[in-house]
Amino acid sequence: MKLLLDAVLPIFAIMLCGYLAGTCGLITKSGSKSLNNYVFYITLPALLFLATATAPIEQVTNWHFVSINLGGILASFIMAVLIGKYVFHYDTPTSSIYGMGASYGTTGYMGIPLVTAVFGTDAALPAALATLLHNILVITIVLVTFEASKINRKEPLMKQAWAIFQPVMKSPITISVSAGIVVAILGIDLPASVHTFTNLLANASGPTALFALGLGLVGQKNTMKNELRVSEVTAIVVLKIIFQPLVTFLLMMYVFEVDVLWGAIAVIMSALPVGAVTYIFAEKYGKLENVTSTAILLSMLLSTMTLCLLLLSFS
Repeated sequence: MKLLLDAVLPIFAIMLCGYLAGTCGLITKSGSKSLNNYVFYITLPALLFLATATAPIEQVTNWHFVSINLGGILASFIMAVLIGKYVFHYDTPTSSIYGMGASYGTTGYMGIPLVTAVFGTDAALPAALATLLHNILVITIVLVTFEASKINRKEPLMKQAWAIFQPVMKSPITISVSAGIVVAILGIDLPASVHTFTNLLANASGPTALFALGLGLVGQKNTMKNELRVSEVTAIVVLKIIFQPLVTFLLMMYVFEVDVLWGAIAVIMSALPVGAVTYIFAEKYGKLENVTSTAILLSMLLSTMTLCLLLLSFS
């Protein structure tokens, strides 16, 4: 329990810093948008580039582990999109943000430190690979969905496809992941200066997103009270911290053969609370900001119990 609190409390502390900075007038609430742009265009691409560039190719092709993770992610994402569209009547782009909230966790700045503290350094590699899978898949789906919503359906099919994928391919996130994959495949060792530069930016991604989230909560009490439906937040939280790890566990036990430690890491990483980067995307596209910010906070609180049970079971 102490290890879990050690991982969770700093996250709440950073969000509190952002909230207090906004409340005291040190940073205006509009500064949240600038911080979100900093994460989306600079620090998150650096994080994804470094993660892919330094990933051991032989472990990236551990298809059973990859399949277990992707199965849990996609199951939760698809379920959330269906709930968003047919229960809450969101449009498709908004549903993709809802799906991101139900499938994208705090794998980097909470998951990796947590599992390495519990299971030792052997847990670092599967945790890093799980983080990479969670980042690339969900973010790519959301980017494609929003670009697809902008196209003219009367255009020829090839022109529609180009209209979708051209901006996606130009996205700093896509460019950074593609560059990292090339570096990994070619076996290029990053120069020390490049590694240090990208690592410094990458390490700023999580804390900045959390700070921006706290800043974005300033003055939101009345808005949340008037506009927020409890069922929307509840569905995200249940899908993220219960449904996703359950699907991942079933895949590990009955479908794919995988090392026990790696299987445990996959389940624990899937049970982490909603990631703060979800709020970055929600604010960037102006969709479900209140829902995602509340889901992040609530899932953080509730996951301390669910994660504690999982850690006790696997350890």
